[in-house]
Amino acid sequence: MKEIPEGHTAELSILVTDSMTVNFEELGAGHPVYATYWIAKHFEEAGRKLLLPFLEEGDGGIGTNVSVEHTASALPGMRVSVTAVAVKTEGRRLYADLRAISELGDVVATGQTVQYITQATKLEHGFDTLRQRWNEYQQEEKHHA
Repeated sequence: MKEIPEGHTAELSILVTDSMTVNFEELGAGHPVYATYWIAKHFEEAGRKLLLPFLEEGDGGIGTNVSVEHTASALPGMRVSVTAVAVKTEGRRLYADLRAISELGDVVATGQTVQYITQATKLEHGFDTLRQRWNEYQQEEKHHA
């Protein structure tokens, strides 16, 4: 991993759509505004966008933490700008502050993300191990059914 300068930024421009409004799987539709869980996804994406230019050959990054304080609403059709700012790196972790601001100038949300940088092969090995465990579990469940 290359050194990531504090203050380095990455931005996403999001057009809020109807599919980004609150709609819970069990409870159904909620408020017709940009959902907190979508903001979390976009914060994670902006944090990753911040990291990507600093990964070296063989490096991989994975999100380990995201926090969101949802402070204002945004409606479908509004554009929201998400900015990630590198705050610090500690070892193999990149910490970033995030802000989402609507085109009306409202601070829709603030938060933080943490990305962990390791060897891409280690990440893939971990995913392969999880897939194997999942397949074994499913096979075991079939035998008990």
